[in-house]
Amino acid sequence: MKDELLTCDKSNCSDTTQGFFVSTTKFPHHPLHRAGLLLIVLFYATAAWADMPLSERYQRLKSGADVTLPGTTISLASSEQKGLVSADVNTILPYPFDKVAPTLAKAQNWCQFMPLHFNIKACTCEPREKGEILTLYSGRKTYQPPEDSFALAYHFEVAQQEVGQLLLHLHAESGPAGTRDYVIEVGALKVKEGTLLHVHLSYRTSITSSLLTRGYLSTIGRDKIGFTHITKDGKSYPVQGVRGVIERNVMRYQLAIVAYLSTQSLPAASRHEAELTKWFKQNDSFPQQLHEMTEKEYLEIKHKEWDNQQKLQQALSKHCS
Repeated sequence: MKDELLTCDKSNCSDTTQGFFVSTTKFPHHPLHRAGLLLIVLFYATAAWADMPLSERYQRLKSGADVTLPGTTISLASSEQKGLVSADVNTILPYPFDKVAPTLAKAQNWCQFMPLHFNIKACTCEPREKGEILTLYSGRKTYQPPEDSFALAYHFEVAQQEVGQLLLHLHAESGPAGTRDYVIEVGALKVKEGTLLHVHLSYRTSITSSLLTRGYLSTIGRDKIGFTHITKDGKSYPVQGVRGVIERNVMRYQLAIVAYLSTQSLPAASRHEAELTKWFKQNDSFPQQLHEMTEKEYLEIKHKEWDNQQKLQQALSKHCS
């Protein structure tokens, strides 16, 4: 799960994330203490938002209680606290729940849409004794063969599937540079407009990843921004740093799901190319946050990486059904 979530090769990282916590308990009247209290309040507010039931997420979108991106039904939040970095995105899709739920609940389908993301070089799905394993090969945004990327093995679990609601949980114990506890959660709820989609990402940083991230964000990543805003000295600024990183990441995964769902009515032979084109256009509709390369460059890279993925999947003795 590394867009920018720790995009490392053998020698360097391009986009990483980090978490810092500064204790101010020894200075109860210091401005840092007041700032610390504010951060605690903001953290718990975000944590509550992350744990919110799907029905409440829907009501907040419909009522306008959540700020949405202009011209969309997309709301987004992120947090960074004590080494835990997380982000959540909600949106209302014009696709029926009865089509969305079974599509997302099938692990092998994830290897159709996850590699749409710049940094996912390949994806394989394999049944194991304790469930299905979804392996994401993460690397740089430029072309990279899977053997030069980092293989992140997620346990894929349908946590809840009932009439009108679906909850999926993916967990990888360890990642690059000492990072751990990678989580992807997807929720779908039947609503009158179609389906409410919720995507959650989180992981825990390490000292090494924090140092790598700090270097990246102080150099080539210093101008990158996220989607939400913070207020400082009475002025509003787009979020940057690790929160900006994970916000861009969660948005790209959400767009990948949408691109996949939007092409399911097409003939099977033409779907993948349509997914690539759809995802890129969606990604570039947020140029300040998400633009990275031209469509031609993107397609050339993804065509080669798709061929690599097919070879990896074929080499497995067992395939997901």
